[in-house]
Amino acid sequence: MPFKLKAYGERSWLVDGLEHAARFALEAALLKSPPDFFEEHVLGHSNVLLVFTRPLAKSALLAWLSSIDLEPSVALKASPRHKVPVIYDGPDLEEVAGKTGLSVDEMIAIHAGADYTVRMIGFTPGFPYLDGLDPRLELDRRDLPRTRIEPGTVAIGGPHAGIYSVASPGGWHLLGRTNFELFRPERAKGDDVEPAEAFGLQPGDRVRFVPQG
Repeated sequence: MPFKLKAYGERSWLVDGLEHAARFALEAALLKSPPDFFEEHVLGHSNVLLVFTRPLAKSALLAWLSSIDLEPSVALKASPRHKVPVIYDGPDLEEVAGKTGLSVDEMIAIHAGADYTVRMIGFTPGFPYLDGLDPRLELDRRDLPRTRIEPGTVAIGGPHAGIYSVASPGGWHLLGRTNFELFRPERAKGDDVEPAEAFGLQPGDRVRFVPQG
C-alpha cells in the first residue's frame, strides 16, 4: 500500500495517503505491537499521526511499517452501529432542496437512507466527519458561515455529513437536530480517559439517521 511519510516536529511522523481500511490496519498494529518509543496516535481523514517519546529515525519507522500489512483487504475493526434520531426542521432544508433539484421529502429520504461511516473526529470535540453522503446532496459550503450553530445540529458540507457537537461557528448546510450525545466534557477530565468515555462516536463507527416526527 503506497503512503507518504512526513516529519512533524522532532518526535512525530505523519503517515499520509492511506485508504480507509489501511488507516485502521495501521491503528490495529499500533495497539498490538507498536514501534519503539511510541506514545500515541491520531487518526486523520487519510492519515495517521504517530507521536513518539523521543525522536525516531525515518529508517526505523519504515522498517516497522514494512513489517505490517496495510493492504485494503485487511478487515476493519468491529464497528459499532448507531441509530441517530433526527428531527428534520433545519433552516436550510428548502435551500438544499432547491440547489439539488429535489423536493424536501426526497432530500430527507436520501439523507436518511444512507449508511455512514465516521471517517474522523475533528473541528470541535466529538464532531464526526461522516463518509457515505449521497452525491446528489453534495454542495459547497455556504458563502457566509453562521456565527453560532447549536450542538446536535445535523448538517452536510461538501462530500460529508456531520453533527455539530458543541456550539460553534460553521458553514455547513443545516438539515435538522438530534439529541444524540456526541461530547461528554464531564468525562473528559483526567489523564487516563478513554475516548469512548468522552465521545459518542469513534472513527470507524457506522451511523444511520432515523427521521423522527
